[in-house]
Amino acid sequence: LAALGSASEHAPADLSGSDLSGLDLSGVDFKRAILSRCRLVQTNLAGANLFAAQLDEVEATDVNLAAAVLDGAVLRGADLRRANLRGASLYGTILTAADLTEADLSDARLIAAAANARLARAKLVGAHLGADPGHQPMGVMRTDLTGADLTDADLRGADLRKVNFTRASLTGADLTDVNIGGATLLGAVLRHIRGRDRIRGLDSARNVDQAIFQ
Repeated sequence: LAALGSASEHAPADLSGSDLSGLDLSGVDFKRAILSRCRLVQTNLAGANLFAAQLDEVEATDVNLAAAVLDGAVLRGADLRRANLRGASLYGTILTAADLTEADLSDARLIAAAANARLARAKLVGAHLGADPGHQPMGVMRTDLTGADLTDADLRGADLRKVNFTRASLTGADLTDVNIGGATLLGAVLRHIRGRDRIRGLDSARNVDQAIFQ
């Protein structure tokens, strides 16, 4: 906390490689801190400001990031298994090859680069992954889940407009009441999905004819 207190957005604290496991850092402003390769196992970061923080390859299983701000943060290869990200903001976030297996992203805002991310059995109920041009000052961005694993993920009621699901696996996922209008489904695997009859926008999704349903 002393290191963060003396840091600024222009001279962020370098805490890379530190073990911060189990600490209560809820609501802390990290001021773009460098946290790459940190251990954040069961750390409480609820409501923390991690805007533009560097979190590459962190070990953050069971971390509490509920309602945290992770806009512009970089989490390449991060281990976020079973993380609590309920209501978190991840706008412009880099999650390439991150492991979010069984993570809870319910009601989270996720406009991210997440190619090859692992989201098997993740909970994304009511999550906002859809492109929202009215709230994107840097121009229209969309979530990239190319090659991602969403096997058995719970996506009920999620906004998936314009999401790139190219070659992603949604086998067994629950898509009840999702809005998938404009999404790219080229090579996406949708075997045994639940709630297909209640998917909205499927007729306007791209490359539906090249998705794998059976």
